[in-house]
Formats: sequence, structure tokens, C-alpha cells
Amino acid sequence: MDRKKLELDVGTRAQSIARLKTQQYQTRKNDEFQAIGHEIERYENEIRKIEDEELELMVEADKVKAELSAEEKKAAAVKESITRQTKDLEAKSTILQSRLEELTKERAHRVKAGKEIVSCENCGRILYDAA
Repeated sequence: MDRKKLELDVGTRAQSIARLKTQQYQTRKNDEFQAIGHEIERYENEIRKIEDEELELMVEADKVKAELSAEEKKAAAVKESITRQTKDLEAKSTILQSRLEELTKERAHRVKAGKEIVSCENCGRILYDAA
């Protein structure tokens, strides 16, 4: 947006220079001719300054684009890493869930057998078959 604004400013000043040059050739007095010449020179200096600002904005935009590209690559790498970690955790969760079911069934058979005293691993209560 800033570049567009600067381009519009340059266009406006260029039009003013063209208008002033036309006036300069139509004037008959030397003082007026020189005054218009100074005005044209002032506009030309302003155009140079604006074009320098525009170049600086272009350089800054290029830097920002490069930084954006680097950050997008980093984000993609992090996203890929997170996806891999999520898959690994889901696989571990599945394994642990099946192991938990195995242990629960095993404990239930041991309780039903009644051959040994079975305690809860979490709270320490003695488990028995009420049937």
C-alpha cells in the first residue's frame, strides 16, 4: 500500500512538472521562467526522494518475504514433527490400552481362582469374587 501511495505521489509530481514546463515556455519574463525552473527542480528532487523511499520499501519487502519463507519452512517442519509424535503416541496408547485389558482379565481370573490373595495395585484393597 505504501508503494502504491508513493507511486501516486510520483505521478502527481510528474504531472505538475509537465504543467510547469508548459507554463515555463509560455512565460515572457525571465524572473518567472527562473521561478518556474526552481519549482520544477524542487518537484524533481521530491520525486527522487520518493523513489528512494520506494526502493527502500522494496528491499524491506524482499527481506520480509525471505523471512516469511523461512518461517513457513520451520512451521512445516514443526507440523511434520508433531504429526509423527502424535502417531507415535497413538500407537503407544493402543499398545498400553491392550496391555491394560490383558492385565485386567488376568487379575479377574486370579481373583476367581481364589488360590491367592489379590490386592489392588492402586489402593491396596484385597480383591475377592463375591459369587
